[in-house]
Amino acid sequence: MPIFSRMLNTQALMFVYVATGIIMARAGILKHEGRSSFINLLLDITLPCMILDSFNVETSIDQLIAAGEIMVISTVCVIIAWVTGKVFWRNQPHERKAVLEFSTLFSNAGNAGMPIVASVFGTEGVFYASFYLLPVRILIWTVGLSLFVDEGDMRKRMMILLKTPSLVVVFVGIALMFAPFRLPSVLSAAIRNMGNMTGPLSMMIIGAALGESDIRAALDVDAFKLAAVRLAVQPLIFLFLFRWLGVQAILWQVAVTLTAMPAAANTEIIAEMYGKDYEFAARCVVVSTVVSLFSVPVLTLLF
Repeated sequence: MPIFSRMLNTQALMFVYVATGIIMARAGILKHEGRSSFINLLLDITLPCMILDSFNVETSIDQLIAAGEIMVISTVCVIIAWVTGKVFWRNQPHERKAVLEFSTLFSNAGNAGMPIVASVFGTEGVFYASFYLLPVRILIWTVGLSLFVDEGDMRKRMMILLKTPSLVVVFVGIALMFAPFRLPSVLSAAIRNMGNMTGPLSMMIIGAALGESDIRAALDVDAFKLAAVRLAVQPLIFLFLFRWLGVQAILWQVAVTLTAMPAAANTEIIAEMYGKDYEFAARCVVVSTVVSLFSVPVLTLLF
């Protein structure tokens, strides 16, 4: 099945999960305070399980070399995104500028991107996506937070980074790859099954957030400009650049898919934590999330 068809089917499925989350929020089944527990379940359990499962396989030297390549690709993507953000948002007010630059730098690749990569590219795609996210996770809590906080908070940022389960589990997975054994079948099955919850759970959480939002308030011109940069301009730059450089197909396809995700879900949380315009950050997340349900399958027509 062509990538476009798989992506279209995947996004249609994700749309059903998002709609379920919206209904749950509107009906009062999933309240705001309960959503935080689901987010913790996603970030601390199901997403790390999905990542760990992708490492619990026999890995060839070629795959390890490709994993190194995709980390280089990831770093290049962030550098280009940093330049893009500086160019596009140079005239924005200070309170919005931090949000826009952060949203341009970092997508919702972990929460939304990983489940989509798993559905479209399988376990191999998740394996490469995990390595792609290694530099991103380091940069999001260093370069990313520097947009919001003072330099004196560097120690706090590094402690947050070191306690991130999905980052820690990558290093556990790398150790597992080189170990002379695989996990017992029962444990492997449990990890895989919990990891499979990530896609539906992440999309329902996003849907619940949308269900709590005032759609009319989300109609912010700058939020739509951010969505255009985040979902179209940057992915197209990366797509043509990496194809021109002759990068292995699955590597640039996974990278472009992850960069084509909406604004990072934690943008609003970080903005509120450090006194920036968190309401505008929420609009950026909402608008880019809705638009991405349609833009991502269209983008894969170029794959």
